[in-house]
Amino acid sequence: MPCLASKISKRVLALRAHKRASTLIWALTSGCQLLLLAKAVTVAVAGHEWPWPTPEHLGAVGLVYLYAAIVCSLASLSVLRHSAEALIKGWEEHSVTSRAEVTEPLLEKGAADAGQEGADRRGTITLLLHYSSYDLPLLLLAFSAGAVAALGQALIPFYTGRIIDYASIDPDVGQFEHTIVLLILVSLGCSIFTGIRGGFFTVCMAKLNVRIRTRLFDSLLAQELGYFDCTNTGEITSRLSADTTTVADQICLNLNVALRSLTQAAMVLVFMFDASWRLTIITFISIPCVILLCKVYGEYYRELSKAVQTELANANSVAEEALSSMATVKAHAAETSTRHAYQQRLRAFAVLQLKEALAYGAYAATNTFLPNVVNAVTLFYGGRLVLDGRMSAGALVSFMLYQQSLNSAFQALGDVFSSLSAAVGAADKVIEMIKRVPKVPAPGSLAPSEFSGRVELQNVDFSYPARPSLRVLNGVSLQINPGEVVALVGPSGGGKSSIVKLVERFYLPSNGLVLLDGRDVGVYDPHWLRRRVALVSQEPVLYARSVRRNILYGLEEDDGEAPGSVPSPDEVEQAARLANAHSFISDWPQGYETDCGEKGTTISGGQRQRLAIARALVRRPSVLLLDEATSALDADSEAVVQEALDRLMKEHTVLVIAHRLSTVMNADRIVVVAEGAVQAVGTHEALLEAGGLYANLVRKQLAGSAAGSSASLRAVTSSASLQPFSPSL
Repeated sequence: MPCLASKISKRVLALRAHKRASTLIWALTSGCQLLLLAKAVTVAVAGHEWPWPTPEHLGAVGLVYLYAAIVCSLASLSVLRHSAEALIKGWEEHSVTSRAEVTEPLLEKGAADAGQEGADRRGTITLLLHYSSYDLPLLLLAFSAGAVAALGQALIPFYTGRIIDYASIDPDVGQFEHTIVLLILVSLGCSIFTGIRGGFFTVCMAKLNVRIRTRLFDSLLAQELGYFDCTNTGEITSRLSADTTTVADQICLNLNVALRSLTQAAMVLVFMFDASWRLTIITFISIPCVILLCKVYGEYYRELSKAVQTELANANSVAEEALSSMATVKAHAAETSTRHAYQQRLRAFAVLQLKEALAYGAYAATNTFLPNVVNAVTLFYGGRLVLDGRMSAGALVSFMLYQQSLNSAFQALGDVFSSLSAAVGAADKVIEMIKRVPKVPAPGSLAPSEFSGRVELQNVDFSYPARPSLRVLNGVSLQINPGEVVALVGPSGGGKSSIVKLVERFYLPSNGLVLLDGRDVGVYDPHWLRRRVALVSQEPVLYARSVRRNILYGLEEDDGEAPGSVPSPDEVEQAARLANAHSFISDWPQGYETDCGEKGTTISGGQRQRLAIARALVRRPSVLLLDEATSALDADSEAVVQEALDRLMKEHTVLVIAHRLSTVMNADRIVVVAEGAVQAVGTHEALLEAGGLYANLVRKQLAGSAAGSSASLRAVTSSASLQPFSPSL
């Protein structure tokens, strides 16, 4: 143990040494770069006007050579710093991986997370650029219009300075009026091309927004059901609505501003050098300070933005949960606790936004102060040049206007950097969802011409992804022959519904096989399979569309069905008749074109259940899966729905989870499922003769029926009378 502690201590000390070395290298290289910038300013103030070495001035290097050497030195120091940091990082990774068995719990995870985060960021930016590349022609047009507008922005200070010279320094009425006309024309052209640039970028923004939303929604549709068990609906909707809008709007808007600002800065610098190269050098020195500030701030702001988006998604999740079950909230008078939970999430969100505000305030104050200091220095030195006769007053005015334009360009670039950091922070989660690979393998494409409907489970183990440590099924084996009706009974949580979900391939078993006609359920084409295997669940969902389209759900041309394979109106009506639904549909004023409303909440439970049965029947399936299709209904509705189910079970292979005694009695076989295993199998009579759980259930139910209760296997019984487990489903 002391040896292990010593090894861990050495690894920690080594990493600390690497960190100190990296900090020292950064400080030395940054100090040298600052000295070089100071030298550039000194040369600009006190240097001679010799661009090249001349024989007349021995020892003179020349301004071109001198500044070229300064730029090369600055670049070399940057390369040296990055190379040294990469080398130290490599030593760190080697130090971690060389003793993985010792340091993995302490160090390796952090290094791996940091590497993964960097890879994720690169992947996010790359994918966003890829999505934007589809609009490359529009972006090129926008950039071209922006370049023309930037040239106009640079010409406005130029003509302004000329106007001042022609009006006061060197009066010339003709040139004064001519320059005024040029200034107006340049301003008009600049405004026109600015509008063109903005319009094209707005179109690109809208198209990128649609493209990201489509990709994200496609990815969500492809995910396995277990993903939605483990992910809050509020988080998903927040990514799909707020985050996608943030990403698309911010990226296109800031790309627009960034291209405009860069082009404007480049144009302005040309005119500034023409006006005074000395003043331009002094002004340009402020750029590294602004860039460094933007880099440090952008990294911090990016992390804050990601945390803000996460907290907002958590708050949306609480609101979504409450709003989607408002009847339950009000029924239990839980408004106060729900409000408290939502406010608690919002408080965390507000704290992070406060940090964002403080960070932005500090950044904005500094970024505003630096340009003003540069303006003051420029005015001081430029005024000295005018007093010495080396620069005209008009040229100084033009230069100050150039400098303001340059400052605004770099100010915009700083804002762009912070906004893009926020957008990329929001994009990380969106792109993470888009790139997520479903854990359930993609289904096959088998679509055989014949399908008998034999269902088989072979030694199946299963746990839900949300509770991987809790085993729901333990070695379940079951076979349902074509045309056979098999009923599953047992306590709630025993695994009955899980068997149905495995047959539907909503989940994959941990071990064992789920077979249809002797083949794994995953080899079949999903559209073909959903026509042969139909599900009627306990709480069916209807959508805000007509009754006819709800019955045809998944079988329309938009679902990939050929026009000839879409069930006709007569087939829809026939399915409704078999489900005992045609009569009440016909009573509605609009009949089969009646809108069901959101989630079918305007329709009674019994009517929804019969529409769900019609939805299953219109597929003409070979296998019917009935998951407690009548358990949530009142006695009258249950009788009507059960009549439809009894009629269906005579013509299909049926796996039914039921609590109604008449359904269970009529089944070919009854399977008692409890604690994730098959406890007993047999007919109604055989299980009664064998005694045990099923016989106790029937006796209790008959006793309850005699006392006036409904004939249900959900009769309340004492745990002592029904061993070894509770009979309630």
